[in-house]
Amino acid sequence: MGRAIARVTVASSIVIATMWSPTPLLAPGVAAQPSTAALAAPADYFQFPLPTWEPHCLGFGSQWRYCNGTVLRRCSASGAVWLHTGVDIKTAIQPVRAAANGVIIGYIVDPTFRGGVLIRHQTSEGIVITQYWHVWPRSGFKVGTVVTRGEVFADIADMGSRTHFHFAVFMGDFDSHTWNGALPPTRCDGFPAFPYYFVNATTFVGAHLPPVSSRAARHCRMDAQP
Repeated sequence: MGRAIARVTVASSIVIATMWSPTPLLAPGVAAQPSTAALAAPADYFQFPLPTWEPHCLGFGSQWRYCNGTVLRRCSASGAVWLHTGVDIKTAIQPVRAAANGVIIGYIVDPTFRGGVLIRHQTSEGIVITQYWHVWPRSGFKVGTVVTRGEVFADIADMGSRTHFHFAVFMGDFDSHTWNGALPPTRCDGFPAFPYYFVNATTFVGAHLPPVSSRAARHCRMDAQP
């Protein structure tokens, strides 16, 4: 990935990061646990965290607005609307699965957007971090917990009529902007320009799905016959 790894702890970086609101609340146990990273199996393949993947109002690079069009953040000088770093997915309250083998490196609580979780994955291409917003981790899952691909670690948070799931993929190790759910179109207010190290999460996972066995492929083709 050709990127210098930021040598900052998860705890200190979370404190200075402004991702959704100006005053995020830190959940207990956000201290870095680097020793657990070695215990996580390599992330050879990824999967979608939910069983269905239907887009909600915002996609990767959409202007950061509520579904009714209300702008969530602008650059203070130019007024430019920030751009969404993840993909929003329609969902009811249901289990959320880890996209790949990895270790939980961050958990915070925002008063508006509920819980956020970061999972760090060691891949053949380097470090990848997946970002999950609007979720509540299940009991026993905290910073330092090793997870496997497809393991249920959280549930969708109830946000009433705004209930949905935000998922993002960050190509590189943790830094102070890994939590960001949006970034400005050009650098402003101390934040880097979109997309920074974020990529389209749907495209990334789609390109890293486990291979389908020839037997399964043949079975699918047979089922598709009239």
